[in-house]
Amino acid sequence: MENSVFEQKDYLNAVGYTVSWLQEFLPTYLEKYFIQVITDFIEELCQQQKKCDLEPIYCISASMLRTSLLHGKPGYRLDAYGEDWVLYERPCATRFIECPWICSVWKELINIFQCTLNQQKIQKYCSPLQAEQAAWKCTGPFFSMMGSFLKYLTSEIKTTVGYQSLVKGNEFKIEFGEFLDWKIVLAAEYGEVDLFNVRGRHFPHRIFEGKTFHKKQFYRFNLKGSIFKNCEFDNSDMTETVLNDCIFNRCKFRNVNFKDTLLAGAQFQECTLEHLSFQNVVASFFGLPLEKADDWYRPLFMRNTSIDHVNFLHCDLRGGQLQECTTTYTTLEDTLTDESDFSILILEK
Repeated sequence: MENSVFEQKDYLNAVGYTVSWLQEFLPTYLEKYFIQVITDFIEELCQQQKKCDLEPIYCISASMLRTSLLHGKPGYRLDAYGEDWVLYERPCATRFIECPWICSVWKELINIFQCTLNQQKIQKYCSPLQAEQAAWKCTGPFFSMMGSFLKYLTSEIKTTVGYQSLVKGNEFKIEFGEFLDWKIVLAAEYGEVDLFNVRGRHFPHRIFEGKTFHKKQFYRFNLKGSIFKNCEFDNSDMTETVLNDCIFNRCKFRNVNFKDTLLAGAQFQECTLEHLSFQNVVASFFGLPLEKADDWYRPLFMRNTSIDHVNFLHCDLRGGQLQECTTTYTTLEDTLTDESDFSILILEK
């Protein structure tokens, strides 16, 4: 039955409800239903590896199951895979985690659409089945936003003893999404790569430590989710490069130009920025071009960072945060700073 009685605004309203719900309540269920469960699962894998009964793990996949929601017992499936993980055919271990709290979201989604039906002038063309069908269309965005929030909320898993002890395969990752469908990376361990001496430009989730990038041209690289520790960048250019969710920890930047680059979700922690130029840089999810919005990102965040002689031109810094940062001769021109700490840097005319 076609849900022609519903308009786009009805779906936006319903999805908006799920996002608000996740922001308010997901932290309440985070420890019990995600962090502790995944941590225990990893420890069990470690025990099996110690007994020599288990191969290296390449991927741990958390998959929301629509069938479980259909049967009134919503939850997700946790699978560990070996070297052939890309086929998703032979998990080394599997566990189902029931999430009864999702029932309240599901019931409210149906209720939202049912209220819209109740307001229709001609009731004979309305059926409760239409409300349920419309609610199903909202589960994808709901699960997607849940994964986007979890990638920021579950980082402590990487610090556990079990995670550190697990024998991992090449490019190991923990992912979240729908079964045999899209996935969002929650944690990853990809091998270090020499960016300028290998073929290709797609190197997400890499770790670079103690590297010096002198007079380098970062052109159209995809480094999403990568971590840079104690690295130095000088007299270099970042052009049309994806740096979403990148973490720069104790890095030094001098005479670096960022142009047409994506920095949504990026973090600069205890860094030094000297004589930098940001031009047409997007550091907000809301500013991402539709074709680049592969995920939801929190705004740019800078903490304990020195910002000296830095210029932002035609940038989108909406929601950007500055925490215990120092700014000297920092200017913003034609730059969006709604609900952003960067707005204090705009000179009043």
